[in-house]
Amino acid sequence: MLFGLEAAQNAWARLTGRSTLQGIHLVVDPESWLAPPGWIGILVVGTTIAACVPTPELEAPVMSALQGLKADEATTPDVVRRVMPPTRASLGPAALFYPPTGFVVSTEPADEASNEELADLFAVASAEDLEESGLAHIESPTFVSRAADGTVAAASGYRRWPNAVAHLSVLAHPAHRRQGHGRRASSAAVARAIDEGLLPQWRSRPVASQELARAIGLVAVGAQLSLQPA
Repeated sequence: MLFGLEAAQNAWARLTGRSTLQGIHLVVDPESWLAPPGWIGILVVGTTIAACVPTPELEAPVMSALQGLKADEATTPDVVRRVMPPTRASLGPAALFYPPTGFVVSTEPADEASNEELADLFAVASAEDLEESGLAHIESPTFVSRAADGTVAAASGYRRWPNAVAHLSVLAHPAHRRQGHGRRASSAAVARAIDEGLLPQWRSRPVASQELARAIGLVAVGAQLSLQPA
């Protein structure tokens, strides 16, 4: 199975209607996978930039703005918003992590959780953490790591995207963080995704989530930023 930067570029190219990502590519699509509906979306993978705009009127000014930026600047809010058409809000940037070339997932035994156990985990998580994790929307089995008393200390799974990507989610119990539970649960989810022929994808804004992605061997190859037109 192909991993690394090329795999990530190929996966995103399929979502934007391209055979490959090169240079700067922009589409007019209010329902694009690159951003929330109606927003401007900017995706950087390696040195390539892909973007979406919700209306044809934004196509030329957004393309002009992006052509004057380096790849890393395109998802830096303070930089890109200065040259973009007026925007009222931003979401991100979120770093994108994928398995590197030669990746082998290291797994430890992980259980699957019942609906009741997940409900208990959701109840102790903050609304912000639950929303950020995306765990309530997964389609895979839910893999968990348990504390000594049997409590679900972390849970992980993924949604299956149409480009053969497994979009990962993980949520840790507030009382059991930084104890290896997130790594154990998410490694099991990554292993299952690979067994299904899917490319694991980890998208995160919080530093702790990015650290966890690196702990299971994933590497950052890009970022996403969304801007709401004024």
